[in-house]
Amino acid sequence: MTDSAASRCIRVRAYRDGIRDAGRTFRLAPGADLDAALRRAALAAVPKVEGWTIRVFAVERTAAGERIAAVLDHLARRAMGGPDLAAALAATLDGARAVLVVGARDARRVEAVRAALTG
Repeated sequence: MTDSAASRCIRVRAYRDGIRDAGRTFRLAPGADLDAALRRAALAAVPKVEGWTIRVFAVERTAAGERIAAVLDHLARRAMGGPDLAAALAATLDGARAVLVVGARDARRVEAVRAALTG
């Protein structure tokens, strides 16, 4: 797979009581909006529960070799646990872009992820 093809392919992982991979790679058409597809894929993997706070974190690599998906994966793993939090990560195969969606009953849990991301 070429680098340009890897930048048009998306993998999705969901975090709740455990970690679930979507089990397949989604390839986008050449004219498709990559950022919107990443957001939609991540949002689709998080349950919509009334009263929960949901936040979307979109990150783009700024230098070759940055592992943004791995950082977001680590944040989601650290935050997960219990029925009151759900997260999903959608990332391109080349690792250039990723979107993490975090939803929780307690807004402080979502803000803790935001604080960890912004450092």
